[in-house]
Amino acid sequence: MLERTPCFTDPEPPPTKLSDFFPPTIRLSPNMGGDPSFFVTARLPFGTPESAIARIQPLQECTPRETAEVVVTGVRSLMWQRDLLHKRLEVAEGMRAFISHRMSHAEELRVKLEQVEGELAAAQKVAAEGVEALRRAEEERDALQMEDERLRKESEEAERLRKERESMEAKFQESEQENVHLKKEIEELWSDEMYFVGYRCCLKKNGITHDIPSFHSDDEDDPAGGSS
Repeated sequence: MLERTPCFTDPEPPPTKLSDFFPPTIRLSPNMGGDPSFFVTARLPFGTPESAIARIQPLQECTPRETAEVVVTGVRSLMWQRDLLHKRLEVAEGMRAFISHRMSHAEELRVKLEQVEGELAAAQKVAAEGVEALRRAEEERDALQMEDERLRKESEEAERLRKERESMEAKFQESEQENVHLKKEIEELWSDEMYFVGYRCCLKKNGITHDIPSFHSDDEDDPAGGSS
């Protein structure tokens, strides 16, 4: 009997969309014959071709028992489809939870990526500031080296000037000592000359002219023709 019903011998592929589970339907009540007439109400998908509806007609030739077997088989098929639907709904729920978890995980990854990018930007900024600080430190070091070189030259120049001053002071002291010595000699010579000039004046005043040594004096003119 089931072999005469293609919908049970040729199973359709499992549905994959939600519209396959809940399609729009139409209600049909084919006359199964008998006396009195026996009608079977069937709910078929909207747009079912007439050829498919015609397949219900062979049931008119079946006995009530065979018809009941067909109905039971159809109910079992519906129960199997219901179980399949539940399983697919569970799979869909699991996929929804998985996708939601992945989306949440992706959001966490996005937040972590933003944090890493922020830390990287901060590290790059710190590195740039470090490079700038290093450059300034090198400039300050060069400036300090130039200042140290200038101070060293100034120190060498000051040392040279100090030595020159000490040398000049030593020469000045020597010249001072020489001047003092010359002054002392001049004073001695002047004292001796004044002594002899006074001695001659005293002899002349007393009329003593013999044995008077003749000394040149700036106060007296040289006698004409030599000494007297």
